Amino acid sequence: SMPLEIVLQHLHKPELFRLSWGAKNTRGDDWRQLEAEFEERLQRTAKQAARSRTLQPQAVYAYLPANSDGDDLIVWEAEPYARTGEKREAARFHFPRQPDGERLCISDYFASIASGLTDVLVLQTVTVGAAASDEVERLQAADEYSEAYFFHGLAVQAAEATANYLTHIVQGQLGIPAGRGVRYSWGYPACPELADHEIVLRLLPQLGSELGLSLTVSWQWVPEQSTAALFTHHPAAKYYSVGDLDRVGQILG
Repeated sequence: SMPLEIVLQHLHKPELFRLSWGAKNTRGDDWRQLEAEFEERLQRTAKQAARSRTLQPQAVYAYLPANSDGDDLIVWEAEPYARTGEKREAARFHFPRQPDGERLCISDYFASIASGLTDVLVLQTVTVGAAASDEVERLQAADEYSEAYFFHGLAVQAAEATANYLTHIVQGQLGIPAGRGVRYSWGYPACPELADHEIVLRLLPQLGSELGLSLTVSWQWVPEQSTAALFTHHPAAKYYSVGDLDRVGQILG
């Protein structure tokens, strides 16, 4: 688990205020007034969440030996590799390649099998806990729809802030600069296959035993405010679209 006040230092306020809290098209003096109101609301809601423990940032992550094989990324079983260097396939992710342009594919950001090197894949999953979903339901049941809306928006962005904070920790542990490397979440064009969440759950069994995470039949996480991602430390890694899909991820800073 992670301290909420530290996690919220990694909150992306423009996304919270403009996307999650609906101020997308507000400009000028109206925006300045609304921004001040939102700042006050954020402080109030965050304090209440800390008191009532309705936002509980938690994370599980692992450094796993991996190699690319064309458009695939192979994850090797960690224990045999650590013991003897033996490469025994534990899982395989497949990623789409851009049909034209730079023809980018996530697997390219990892050392290939042919290189003779072994790379490191970081798998990370974060959640703000089941208490967040319970609080939204409680507020709605009490007809406090406005409060439910604002709390839900904060919970969504708090989960993202938890992922940002964890990536910051990972960059420090890997000894790379804060701006280097990219975190790809499943569901975006470069990494679209939500069914891969099953592989993540298999590779990180603590997600179920420690965080209480599970998957719906459509491979969405329960509790809702949870995200899984892979991180590559490659200096050239960046976000990109594939084909007609164009949901661009937020660039890490």
